[in-house]
Amino acid sequence: MIGMNSRRLSQVLKEYAAGPQLGEIGMTDSGSLRLRIARYISTVLAPFSISLPLVMSVALYHSPDPGHALACALIALFFLSLGPLLYIAIGVHTGRLSDLDITRRSERLGPYLFSISSATVGLFVLQALHGPYNLMTLLIITIISGIVMLFITLWWKISVHASSMASAATLLTAMYGSVMLPLFLLLILVSWSRVALRRHTVAQVTIGALLSILLTTLILRLRGL
Repeated sequence: MIGMNSRRLSQVLKEYAAGPQLGEIGMTDSGSLRLRIARYISTVLAPFSISLPLVMSVALYHSPDPGHALACALIALFFLSLGPLLYIAIGVHTGRLSDLDITRRSERLGPYLFSISSATVGLFVLQALHGPYNLMTLLIITIISGIVMLFITLWWKISVHASSMASAATLLTAMYGSVMLPLFLLLILVSWSRVALRRHTVAQVTIGALLSILLTTLILRLRGL
């Protein structure tokens, strides 16, 4: 039984990586190339995909103890990414959730609450371990942004892909300077992909991005970064 469940979870994750099929979004072969590009962009720049480089970049920034920072980064990754991903994958496996993208707005409440709770626990753990200040700031941004997005989701399906990329680009640009500005081009790409795949409207990706930029900037200033 455990082996069957593991194989099913593995299949769920593989299907997510493959992305939506053309028939699912009502397209014919004439638009297949554009949609394949959009599908791969959406997968590569998904919140779970960008979490590794983001967390590592934040944790190691001007760190006096890279070893400790790396250990804290791995802990943060568990609470920010792996835990929520497993929660969603199990939800898809058991039929509570339709897909790993949580396409249906009505299904997003549980994953939001779990992700916010997980990040909060992660923040307390990092505080106990005297983790990097910048890394704890990232968790605070995640928690506050998650709460705001949660309330918006009760009425409107805002884009988490656009929100996550916007927050990451804003945070890394604030830390590393103008060398990180090209990350905002990735924000444009992932926003386009979500609209092309008909997962969101232009308004949903735009508001998601702008709101995250605003919240991230405000929290960075309050934290003195």
